[in-house]
Amino acid sequence: MSTGTQATSTLVLATRLTSHWESHGQFLAGRQTLESALAESDDPPPDRAAAHRAIATLAMAQGDLMAARGHLEAAIAIHEAIGDERSAASATAALAIALLHAGDLGAAERVARSALVAASLVDDKRGRGFALTSLGLIASADGRPADAFDRLLEALQIFRGDGARKEAASVLTNLGNVAHDGGDDHRSVRFYDGARQLFDALGDRRGAAMCLNNLALLAAAHSDLDHAIELGRQAHDHFIAVGDLHGEAAMLNNLAGWWGTHDACEATALYGQAIALFEKLGDTAGRHTARANLDDLRLEPTEVSKREAQVAGLVASGLSNREIAAQLFISERTVHSHLSHIFTKLGLTSRTQLATWADRQGLSEDAVQGVRSSASVTRV
Repeated sequence: MSTGTQATSTLVLATRLTSHWESHGQFLAGRQTLESALAESDDPPPDRAAAHRAIATLAMAQGDLMAARGHLEAAIAIHEAIGDERSAASATAALAIALLHAGDLGAAERVARSALVAASLVDDKRGRGFALTSLGLIASADGRPADAFDRLLEALQIFRGDGARKEAASVLTNLGNVAHDGGDDHRSVRFYDGARQLFDALGDRRGAAMCLNNLALLAAAHSDLDHAIELGRQAHDHFIAVGDLHGEAAMLNNLAGWWGTHDACEATALYGQAIALFEKLGDTAGRHTARANLDDLRLEPTEVSKREAQVAGLVASGLSNREIAAQLFISERTVHSHLSHIFTKLGLTSRTQLATWADRQGLSEDAVQGVRSSASVTRV
């Protein structure tokens, strides 16, 4: 076991590199380095707690929520043991986000409220901002957009007042998501663009790329595919510049979708590049999604895709759009988009007609079974 200054500096250096790994999409490499350094060190408790939180950040980015939760709980225990109430509160706010992503809204809200109280007691402004952000995201997931806006706007004001520009940019992005979910795309564009400008000013090309992708998705939703492709190309260039292969692969998949109605050959080539890159990364879910999208591209215009058939089957099973979204791990707006395509292809005008059609096709039971077998790898 390594000891002394060398072990401490190794762990601290690895922890300080977290933002680099995160901004470049190098989640696995960063996490392995941190875990190795943490296992071999005998560093002071504050440094070990910081390493646990850094690993949790990268694990969250990978979607490994169980690991993220474990490392955050370890960090909280260390902070509390040494009496660092501020750090314990901010780590608790992060734990609330992990619980939110795991789908446990009740526990997430309890933990976030606890973090808010703790941060307020020690007059930690940024801690309050993180806790309010968590509460805002939880409210949004729980279908309370007004509450979500109030919480997020309060967090934005705190971060701006404290000079925390990166955190402010992240909150602006979240506000854009809430506005979009509420159908206010005009407001959503303003939030996303404000976040992009902040990320640009900070030199955070990965953050800017994610905002550009969101703006491209909005443009595509309004059938402005030329603008979507233009924005998507900019996002793709940013991901390449920072070496984020996951972001690059995702953008290739999105660009292929937007090219689909313009140039099937271009779309096919882009899907091929996305599939190859996902394969290189060992991203089974991404490869599966890109492959399914490529298969859908080859369908006749009136033929229902596999995903659309699954959505139709779940409608026939009596699920609401929100319940379908939860089952398939997609957003409600994506469910709505699938339903719009189905209605157009089949010439239907109501969910009742769709349910009848799905029952005749035997899709209801197949859809539910399909969710059970593929939910762990589904990503849209």
